[in-house]
Amino acid sequence: MAKQTLTPELALLHERRKIFFLDDLNSRRKQTRVDVYMGALKTFAGKQIYDLTDMDVLDFLIFKDVDNSGRTVVHFKACPFIGTDNFLRCENSVLCAKRHQSASMRTGIISKLRKGFEEVGRKGTYDPLTLHGDPTTSPLIASYITFIRTEQGLSGVLPKSAATMERAKMDRFMKTMENDIHGYRGVRKLRMKQRRAIYAFCFTAIKRLAGAGHVIAPNTIRIPGDTGLVFNCTWDKTLRMGVHCFGFLCVKDKKFGWCAHCIIDEYVAFARTFKISFNEGLLFPRLHSDGSVKPGKRWTAKVVLGSLVTDLKRCNLYQGETAQSFRHGGTVDSLQTGKSLEQTMYLAYMKNVSTAKIYAKGLSVLFPKLDWSSLGVDVAATDNVTLALQMQAWRAFSSEGLPL
Repeated sequence: MAKQTLTPELALLHERRKIFFLDDLNSRRKQTRVDVYMGALKTFAGKQIYDLTDMDVLDFLIFKDVDNSGRTVVHFKACPFIGTDNFLRCENSVLCAKRHQSASMRTGIISKLRKGFEEVGRKGTYDPLTLHGDPTTSPLIASYITFIRTEQGLSGVLPKSAATMERAKMDRFMKTMENDIHGYRGVRKLRMKQRRAIYAFCFTAIKRLAGAGHVIAPNTIRIPGDTGLVFNCTWDKTLRMGVHCFGFLCVKDKKFGWCAHCIIDEYVAFARTFKISFNEGLLFPRLHSDGSVKPGKRWTAKVVLGSLVTDLKRCNLYQGETAQSFRHGGTVDSLQTGKSLEQTMYLAYMKNVSTAKIYAKGLSVLFPKLDWSSLGVDVAATDNVTLALQMQAWRAFSSEGLPL
């Protein structure tokens, strides 16, 4: 059927679908900031995208490293104040300055520029004579990334990651929120119960906080005997279950002080008193001030992070946690409670074994035979994450003397 022969009703549906797709595409482009970085590069170089060279890209990356937009303190390798987190006594403000981390520049700025070049057909190996190909793939750019990685390594800079929500803190967080909820009524109590359920879900299922906003209620099943919940359950036409389902068992009768399965059930039961249906829609929908569901609205990383910070501060537990903290903490807890690396990777959707192994490393790997109790460290009463935080204060050559 030709486009010109579409009926008015079908043509209207076609146009609306097209507008919806283009709006979504534009929104995603804004989120990825491809246009922002490519526009900044073209403005900085004073050229159009087809005229840009690898030297233009290099000049732009160096500019981003010296325009004070970076947040990582990097000292020159010969600076006498290397290892400090400021430049108060540094004499050379060119060699010692705030930079972009090498990893963030590679995965952030360069990857976005590469996407911008690909969209106009500049793909493949860069040829400086014909200007064909992607300038970001030039050996010149790779050498600069290697240079700043080496520079930052000699300065003692390591990639930063989100603060981990360790099990001990999560236990306190869940208990404190439970006590606070008893003092609220109405919609505020509903919102608190929902957020507590989101936090419990993300920690136990090893998900980023925004991931809770995409859980579809009808695709959640209950294990017989009310022993657990399984999410993202779908079946194909041959009734084969989808491979991306995940879930957890009820642990209310075990040593844990809280159970994600029970917390979610409590939230759902209370939400139903506000006539919220879970026969369709999301398990954790956004809510209006009167407790009704906001149609078409989902939890985003920015919104849920604001709620998390507020809740942690109310409980006097905030230490820089982010939406990623529950994924970190859930992974560590999964490994510490006996799940295999393969089970943890499946739950966390990790594709790379080396990524999962990062969470399995620690003091027990570094010093497997060391008797920590003989040194006055009660590892039985202190979880690995808390112990690691304590170790940061064990400065071997501190002016205050050796650690006790």
